[in-house]
Amino acid sequence: MRFTCLLVPLFLILGGCFTQAPRIGVESVQVVARNQNAMAIQFNMELSNPNDKPIEPLELNYAVSVLGKGVYQGRHAAEMTLDARGNNRPLSLPAVIRFDQMGWSEDRIPEEARWRLSGTLVYMNQGVFSQTLLDFGYRPSTGFSASGVLETTGELDPEAAESSQSSLPVESAGS
Repeated sequence: MRFTCLLVPLFLILGGCFTQAPRIGVESVQVVARNQNAMAIQFNMELSNPNDKPIEPLELNYAVSVLGKGVYQGRHAAEMTLDARGNNRPLSLPAVIRFDQMGWSEDRIPEEARWRLSGTLVYMNQGVFSQTLLDFGYRPSTGFSASGVLETTGELDPEAAESSQSSLPVESAGS
């Protein structure tokens, strides 16, 4: 009983050690590659740290819907450190929209389509205490979401297309 009474105040005290979650913003979304079956899109985002100590984003789990239909789920390793009250850091998240999921064909793609991105960013505060909490399975996270309109028929970005083409589905020779 005595142990339980000590735990509550300890967690109340330690609760003040936790930092604010990183801020996440979607700056733009664009089509970066297209073939007869699908288009690859890229969400250009920025992360920032409002705290006095660095934060390490670990991973983003996210889902994309277009015109209300879930079209893609992904996981992305953040692989960066956000400096204390530092500059915004860019981050790009890829997604693929298969035309068959949307009822589209290569010659029947709408000029624009509403999209929604939602997900969770798992991050780690720096320091021994934060590492200990991580070892015990506590993973601080913050949710994010954004929505907008995607222009589906515009010009492709050649630089972004080079890095995204491998994620487009390829027709099987046996089909």
